Amino acid sequence: MLELDFTTSGYVYMALIWAGVGLIAVVLARRQGRNPALWCVACLLAPVALFYLAGEHGGRADARDRAERDQAERDRAERAQAQAPADGDGNE
Repeated sequence: MLELDFTTSGYVYMALIWAGVGLIAVVLARRQGRNPALWCVACLLAPVALFYLAGEHGGRADARDRAERDQAERDRAERAQAQAPADGDGNE
């Protein structure tokens, strides 16, 4: 899976790329007689939305893995407690 761990400079580069894409969208929309504001917003929001969705998916998978590990630990603890003698000295 793609790791979404960026440094500060990575965020700056991404912002510059997205701003450039938005400006290119404005120029192309004007040339073709389309709404430049709509295309600028669409081109700026699409990558942000994709990263958000990828992060949400990754977060859910991590949460699911944590829940499964926690459940396995609880099961082990219950089995260990059930096997332990009631009086604590091991003689019945």
